[in-house]
Amino acid sequence: MDAGPRQRAVVVTGEPAQRLADVVAAAVTVAAESAEAGRYTGEVGRTLAAVVGEFGARIVGEAELRGFSTGWQEAMAARPAGALPLRADPAHA
Repeated sequence: MDAGPRQRAVVVTGEPAQRLADVVAAAVTVAAESAEAGRYTGEVGRTLAAVVGEFGARIVGEAELRGFSTGWQEAMAARPAGALPLRADPAHA
């Protein structure tokens, strides 16, 4: 009797590259187990690829935001005493 799919928790933490590697490793494991069970289909492959792609896009977005925020904080810390950031005219924003 088939025991069904194995349930396991995947905890994804750490640096962006490591997080993405963890998700890819989990997707590959699911694909391999699915193939061993004779249940791998093109739809399974497309779904796993979509999960990895979505997670990768989120990691890139988070990294870009974090990079912008860090750069802005560094720029504000390095500005000369008394210098104020320029504000955009709301009519041109």
